[in-house]
Amino acid sequence: MVVIYAEKASLAKEIASALHAGKRIAHPKEPTIGHYEFIFKGEKAILCHGVGHLCELANAKSYGERYAKWDLNVYPCIPQEYKISVKDKTKTCFEYVKGFFDKADWLINATDPDREGELIFAYIYEAMNCTKHWKRVWIEDLTPQKIQYAFAHLKESGEVINIQKAGRARGIADWICGINLTIAATKKLSSSKDMLSIGRVQTPVLAMVVEREKKILNHIKTPFWKLFAKFTAPTGEFIAEYEKGQFDNESEAKQILASCTGNGIVKSKTIKKKSVSQPLLFNATQLQATAGKKLGWDLKKTVKIMQELYEHKFMSYPRTSSEHLTVAMQPEVTTTLKKLFQLPEYSQYAIPEEQWQAYSKRHFDDSKVDSHPAIIPTMNVPSSLSELSEDEKMLYDLLVKSLIRVVYPKAQLEDTTVIIDVNGNNFKTTGSIITDNGWYAVDAIPEKKAVLPQINEGESYPGKYELKQGFTEPPKRYTEPDLITAMETAGKNLEDEEARTLMKLENKGLGTAATRAATINALFAREYIAKKGKTIYPTEKGIFIIDNLPVAELKSAELTGEWEKRLHDISEGKEEYQKFVENIEQTVRSWYETIAHSNTETYSSQTEQLSCPLCGAKVIKGKFGYFCSSKKEKGCNFSIPAEICGKKISDTQALKLIEKGKTTVIKGFKSKAGKEFDAALKLDKTTGKIEFEFPKKKKN
Repeated sequence: MVVIYAEKASLAKEIASALHAGKRIAHPKEPTIGHYEFIFKGEKAILCHGVGHLCELANAKSYGERYAKWDLNVYPCIPQEYKISVKDKTKTCFEYVKGFFDKADWLINATDPDREGELIFAYIYEAMNCTKHWKRVWIEDLTPQKIQYAFAHLKESGEVINIQKAGRARGIADWICGINLTIAATKKLSSSKDMLSIGRVQTPVLAMVVEREKKILNHIKTPFWKLFAKFTAPTGEFIAEYEKGQFDNESEAKQILASCTGNGIVKSKTIKKKSVSQPLLFNATQLQATAGKKLGWDLKKTVKIMQELYEHKFMSYPRTSSEHLTVAMQPEVTTTLKKLFQLPEYSQYAIPEEQWQAYSKRHFDDSKVDSHPAIIPTMNVPSSLSELSEDEKMLYDLLVKSLIRVVYPKAQLEDTTVIIDVNGNNFKTTGSIITDNGWYAVDAIPEKKAVLPQINEGESYPGKYELKQGFTEPPKRYTEPDLITAMETAGKNLEDEEARTLMKLENKGLGTAATRAATINALFAREYIAKKGKTIYPTEKGIFIIDNLPVAELKSAELTGEWEKRLHDISEGKEEYQKFVENIEQTVRSWYETIAHSNTETYSSQTEQLSCPLCGAKVIKGKFGYFCSSKKEKGCNFSIPAEICGKKISDTQALKLIEKGKTTVIKGFKSKAGKEFDAALKLDKTTGKIEFEFPKKKKN
C-alpha cells in the first residue's frame, strides 16, 4: 500500500480530483481531517492530509527544566541534537496520519514543492520514527494535467534531500536566533514585560526602515540653483537646462545668468534609436510589489488573492523566485496564449501566430529558473472571466498581460539630444518619440513627454533665461511594494535590470519569495513598524531596538543575504548542512554574550504611563487588551480591548484614548458585514465606555 501525504485539505482535494480518488472519508470526530482510498497504478493507495505544520522544533524547556525561566545565566540554549515535537493543536491529525504511515509499504510526499514543504514532511517523518521508502511528487500547478504528469514522473527522495536539508538549516537558524536573542534582548533591554523579538531576517529589515527614517529626520534642506532657457523655434517653444547642472552658489549662478543674453545657436542635434525590451515575467516578490503599486493592495490581500488563483487552477505556483520559464514550457505558453486571445477581454491584443515574436532567452532560460518557473496563467484558462471574483480578475489581468507581452515586438523609440550655445554657455534639451509601440500597446504606453519641435543645427533662436532656486529633498519612506522589493535585493537600490537579476540569481536577498510578505506582516504585528497612509515608518519601539541592540552584524542586510545564499547553496548541494548549522550556533553564542553583557538603555512601553480614568490605578497590558490593575481589589472594570472591529489597538492609541479621551481617525475597522470604515475612538471618562466617532463627510 502507498500513502500519499498532502500538507492541507485543499491540496489533497485537487490531487484526489486529478487522480480520480473518489469521495473523501472524513474523520468521525474531526471533519476537517480526512482521507481518500483508491487504486494508484494497480496498488491500493491512501491519500491523507495535514493542516499545515503538524510538527515543529521543540521548545527550549524540552532540553531541561533550567530553560523554563528566562535566565540570562542559563541561556543560550544550543542543543546537541534538535528535537521535533507535535504541535498541541494538531495532535489529533498527527495520530490520524500516523495510522496510515504505519501501515504503508512506501510513501509519496505531496507537500507544497518548496523548502518549507520538504520541512513539513521531514518533521512528520522523523516524529513518527518512520524509516519507509518515500518518493517526491513535484507539482508546478494544480491543473489536472500537471498533477497527473507529476505523479507519472515521481522523484526519488535523494533528488530532493538537499532541499530538505536547506529547510532544516533555515528552521534551526531561525530557532536559535529567535529564542536566544529574543530572551537576551528582552531581559537586558526591556524594563517592562514587553517582549523584544529579534529575528534572523526581521531585524535587518527593521534596520532598513529605521535607517531610512533617520535619513529623513536628519535631512537638512540645502538650497541649489538651476538655470533654464526658454527658446522659441519657428515650429514651437521648448525648454533647455544649463548643461553643467545645478549650482551650489547663488552668486556663481547669477554670473552665468548675466552672460546669457540674446539668441541661442543650435550647436548639435543627435538622434539615437533605442529598443525597449519586454519586461521579465513575475516572481512572487515582483507580483506582490506590482499589485501594491498598480492596484493599491497591501501584502496580506495580494498573498490571499494569489493563493486563491493558484487553488482555483488559474495561476502557476505562487511562491517562486524565478522570473523566467524553461524552454520545455514553450508549447504550454503557446496553448495558453491562444486560449487567452479567445476571451473578449483580451481579443484586442490577439495577433496572428506567424507574427508572434520568436521565443528567446529573454523569457525562456533554463539557467535562470530556480526550483520553480515564473508565475504565469495556467493552461486552465477560464471560459469567462465571470468565473473569477473582482479581485481575482484584477490580479489575473496583470498575469495575462505579462504573458501576452512576450510575443509582442520591442518598443522602438527615438531619443533626441540638442545642445544650444548661448555666448559660450551650453544648454541641453532632450525629447523622445515612440516610433513603434511594440509591447507598449498591451498595457504600458507612456505619456508623451518632452516632444520637441523641429530643430535644425546652426539655427538661431531667441531665448529667455531664468534662474530657479530649489532645495534638496530627503529620501522617501518605504511603501510595502518598495520594502518587499528592497528585501529582494538586500537593500541595494539597483535600477539596472541585469544587476537586479544577477542579485536574485545569487539568492542574497532578505528571506525568500515565500517568506518576505510574512516577515513584513510580523513587523507590523509586533508594532515595530506602522503605516501612515501607504508609507511605512518605524515606531518608537522599533527605533529603540535598532539603536540599542549592541550587535551590528545582526542588523546587517549583507550578512543575512549571505546566509540566504548559503541556504540556497545547501539546497543545491554546494554547501554542507552541518557546517552551516555549526557556524550559526557559534555566531549566536557570540551575539548572545554581547547582548547579555551589554550596558545600554532599557525600553519601557507607553503602557507604563497609563492610569485608569475611572479609579486612577495603573493600566496593565495583557493578552486580550488593556485593563485596570485594581480589578480584583476595587472591582474596577475599565478595559480597552486589544482588537476592536478587526483593528488592533496600539499603545499610542490607548494612551491618547485615556489621556485625551479620543484618538485620531483610525483606518481599517471592519463591520460585521465585512465592510471597512474609518473612525476615531472616543472614551466616556465617567462610564469607561468606548464609542466610535465618525469623521464628517466633506461637502462637494
